[in-house]
Amino acid sequence: MYQATLKDGQAIAVPSWPIDVALENLTHAGKYLGTENVINIATLRSDDSLNIPAVIVAIMGSSEPKLCASIIKQFVCQARISGSKIEPGNIDNMFDNDLAIVAELFAHVIHAQYSDFFESGLAKELSPNK
Repeated sequence: MYQATLKDGQAIAVPSWPIDVALENLTHAGKYLGTENVINIATLRSDDSLNIPAVIVAIMGSSEPKLCASIIKQFVCQARISGSKIEPGNIDNMFDNDLAIVAELFAHVIHAQYSDFFESGLAKELSPNK
């Protein structure tokens, strides 16, 4: 289980997903947020911080706003804050329209689930034709 602390000091945890769920979610995230954006979100910046600007770029560049919002909400609801799961029906009340914390949580979930996959180089190199 991935554990981290939000900028506001709250402890979070993100459980690992089963392979089929991780792959399906990765496909949807790439489709609605852009594959390059998802890779950038999963990878830490040079100062080892989360790539929140990549989250913002992905959201603003999405051609499917409702589906983009839906996948972000789905991912954020996988995190736990101070041991409590974020419930879809409570997300608006929990964050009181604080998009910054939603972006930060989303970046943590993407990083937790996919950073090892992208760091392996699999997503950055094309397979040879032969």
